[in-house]
Amino acid sequence: MNNQTFSINNSLLSISVNKNGAELASVLQLNNQFEFIWNANPTVWNRHAPVLFPIVGKLKNNKISINGILYEMSQHGFARDCDFELINKTEESLTFLLVSNLKTLGKYPFEFQFYIIYSFTEITNQLKITYRVTNNSTVEMPFSIGAHPGFKLPIPDLNQYNIDFYNLNNIKRHLLVDGLFSNETENIILENHHLKLSTALFDKDAIVLKNCATKKIALKHQYSNYEVSCEFNDFKDLGIWAKKENQEFICLEPWLGFSDNIDSDSEIDNKKGIIILPINETFEASYFLNFKS
Repeated sequence: MNNQTFSINNSLLSISVNKNGAELASVLQLNNQFEFIWNANPTVWNRHAPVLFPIVGKLKNNKISINGILYEMSQHGFARDCDFELINKTEESLTFLLVSNLKTLGKYPFEFQFYIIYSFTEITNQLKITYRVTNNSTVEMPFSIGAHPGFKLPIPDLNQYNIDFYNLNNIKRHLLVDGLFSNETENIILENHHLKLSTALFDKDAIVLKNCATKKIALKHQYSNYEVSCEFNDFKDLGIWAKKENQEFICLEPWLGFSDNIDSDSEIDNKKGIIILPINETFEASYFLNFKS
């Protein structure tokens, strides 16, 4: 594991990305030195913003069947624990690359190139994150992909925050049991398009919205200017997660794919939410984060 970090900044923000997992480790607002990203405290949650590939969520029995062979794979896949190579750095962007190797092929028998690009845009408080996957195999490549950024809450009290869903009046949550979908759902009524946060919301694990009806949400503090918005037009699904009984951070997670159902047959071709990438084709998806404090 290589914890080397690379940084860029514009007039408002400085970002740092770890070589390990190509994980966003810091977004610092320069005028007040406010840090937006969770500090990866190992006694609470030891990650900042892991990238989820080639699966999102948990597999039944932590196994996936590919062409009749069972492979073991831990929750959210292996990319978050791999060392990426920084292949390009400019004043406005950092580009990282993970290429399939003997280690990845032992868990996932496909050859690929996986690029992660962090770039500033013309909006000074905005960060664009792009995922680009090329299938270098001789067969179609099934995969899922997603983001898991954790945002530090300036005041550790979930009751002081809400998530703005803009045009939505309610959301349908798909319930998890031990990380797998139970086939049950729960309807949550929003108050003036806002989801009011509390620790109780996460007693049942993450809030998972399949085929999320909005493509923009905003985490807001009720008593200050703190706000993190996320725009994810290229992603179908959304996860929202805070560690049970912890109020120091929350994750806003655009996904393409999700966990297995409790009755899954573990066949990757039957896995719901899976993407099928043709031979020699390239997939790309981006999302945007806006920061204010």
